[in-house]
Amino acid sequence: MVRLVITDFATKEDSEFFYINDEFDISQNMFTYQSFKKYSVYLSKYTNDEIYSLNLLSRKYLGKNQFLIHIADGEYVILFNHKTVYSAKINQNFITDDMIKSILITKHIAMLSSGGAIENIYYVINSKYKCAIENILKQNTKNEKQEVVAKSLGEMEELVKPLKELDTTKSHITKLVYMSLLLGASFWIIFFGLKTITDKVFYIEPLENLNRELKIETQLAKRQQILLNDNQKKYKDLTDCISKNEVVK
Repeated sequence: MVRLVITDFATKEDSEFFYINDEFDISQNMFTYQSFKKYSVYLSKYTNDEIYSLNLLSRKYLGKNQFLIHIADGEYVILFNHKTVYSAKINQNFITDDMIKSILITKHIAMLSSGGAIENIYYVINSKYKCAIENILKQNTKNEKQEVVAKSLGEMEELVKPLKELDTTKSHITKLVYMSLLLGASFWIIFFGLKTITDKVFYIEPLENLNRELKIETQLAKRQQILLNDNQKKYKDLTDCISKNEVVK
């Protein structure tokens, strides 16, 4: 089962006492963040739920000045600009109009604080009475033109599937390993890799080897010239022995 939790507690005390009562234990630890500070909260040792942040869900799918309502079996939470502005417990077997009133009041306050109109009220319902709650929500959140402004953000399974779970020891170790490998590769490229690549791509043959080859080619050319001169001399001596008259006959 997926559990969406609030992770923008106003105080450290709220974070520490999140979901704590006599039957809960500190065997499962979850991190929360508020004002760039890291706090810990404790979940039940009997649950195997996958934990996701409701605020991260809002930030992923909604832009600025957006309104999101999350309704579960036992509570509902109202968020504006990815921050929790109202939350309350509800009786899952008896839905009253108090929830609708708090939604409309919060919407009005959010409009005043943002200085603009909120055209849509997005919602995520994770309850066994989803259809009934959805119908009540749509019927009671119409605008002046009697248009339904409550819109579903999507199905729970589709929304939370791409989200990563909150950091664990394993994820931290994995990130450290990747960072270490990246830094090691960067240092190798800076100090050794660039020289190796440059030598292979922009390799220039030393002049000493070229001079040596040129000297050998010059010597071979001289030897060929000497052989040519000797052969020409022998040919001349041989042809001089033959008289012109004999050639005419």
